[in-house]
Amino acid sequence: MSFGYSDRTTGADAFLVGDATLRLDFSGLTSGSDSGLPLGLEIGLYGRADALDTPHETYGALTWDLPGGGRFLAGVPRPAYDSFAVSAIERHFPALGVDRATLTRSEATSGAMFANYLPFGARFQNEAAGLRYATSVHRADNVDRTIASFGLARDMGNWTIEGAIEASFGASTEIGGKMQLHGTLGSVSGGIGYYAPGAVAGPDLFEAFASFDPIARLTLSGVVQLPVNSASNPTLGVSARYAARDDLGIVLGVVSDAGADTAVSAFLDWTF
Repeated sequence: MSFGYSDRTTGADAFLVGDATLRLDFSGLTSGSDSGLPLGLEIGLYGRADALDTPHETYGALTWDLPGGGRFLAGVPRPAYDSFAVSAIERHFPALGVDRATLTRSEATSGAMFANYLPFGARFQNEAAGLRYATSVHRADNVDRTIASFGLARDMGNWTIEGAIEASFGASTEIGGKMQLHGTLGSVSGGIGYYAPGAVAGPDLFEAFASFDPIARLTLSGVVQLPVNSASNPTLGVSARYAARDDLGIVLGVVSDAGADTAVSAFLDWTF
């Protein structure tokens, strides 16, 4: 959760951005080691609230933990596409990251945020031996779209490679995908990513990001997002985060958003 200020958009200076899930686990409601219900309830949200608009998507799903491993979710679960290769822009400049959801997140999410989609669906997820994967299918009857996605991530020592692919069916068929490699090298953490949106006319994006800690509790970061095969200008940003606690930080940054005037960003972020 991030609460702060940015002068990037006039009239929407103060913002609240959230990307969170609350899970209620019913397995402990009955006595006995083998008599618990393998059921749960998840509710969540992703989006931004400011004085001008509230682009967001809310999630809610019943879950069932399968005996052989993995979890099945039904209702309005998060698309599998959104659980992998999350753009670094969202971490360092969360208000801007919401606007980029059409390029870096699922059509089921960005459609609900910006195009009045009403998606319902199901998801399966599992992880074992350093491999994490998920698949989902959503249907938005009000816009006649079916959106299916699959994503996976593999840990390789200090590095993780992850990616996802999404197919959207309706009046037309669109295919999108993304990949990201991130990890640590010495005292520097960072990575690279590539985003190929399928549901919008926006360009493919190449992203690079890096962070290091010059002193205890202070992290300096930089991120660049470069449109591929497009005349659009890149997005460049640098930020500094002071960790007041392990889960609470104060972030100050400046960003040049695709050729627009340089914008200032300052926010309090709570990670949990």
